[in-house]
Amino acid sequence: MDPAAEFVRLWTRHQAEVERYVYMMIPRAVDAGEVIQEVSVKLWEKWERYDQSRPFVPWAKKFAWLEVLKWRQKQARERLVFSSSLLEKINAAHEEEEPVMEIRRRALRQCLTRLNPQERKWVKLRYGRHGAVKQEAERTGVRLHKLYYALEKIRGQLLECVGRTMRKEGWSDA
Repeated sequence: MDPAAEFVRLWTRHQAEVERYVYMMIPRAVDAGEVIQEVSVKLWEKWERYDQSRPFVPWAKKFAWLEVLKWRQKQARERLVFSSSLLEKINAAHEEEEPVMEIRRRALRQCLTRLNPQERKWVKLRYGRHGAVKQEAERTGVRLHKLYYALEKIRGQLLECVGRTMRKEGWSDA
């Protein structure tokens, strides 16, 4: 397979996971976006050294970790920058919790398929684009507070479904 195509395939598939990791440690979206761009550049520059028998995500997260540290050094004078020790604690907690979080994400994807199309649409609007719920309320004539109440009920259903799914797979409600 073409190396460039393989890189694009893997990066496209796993970019969101690397982004979540970076956003966890960098509070401002603009800064996190810049770091993610640097990560993608570094990954491409080092692509020919990547051992494809090993998982892509841990390899990519190592680059993300290094880029977060570089960003922190550049921003050290700003008040809103996390300390190195806090970043290390966040990274350690992430590594410890990642297997459970992946199971939760899989369970959530399953549970989302059990919602009716309208409920899925509302969830997508709520978590997809700022202001979309208000626009939907205006478009449909449903009062905004009723829409938010419906979303709260849907969140409760999803939480219960995820918990049930995880228990079926042998996980506690951790």
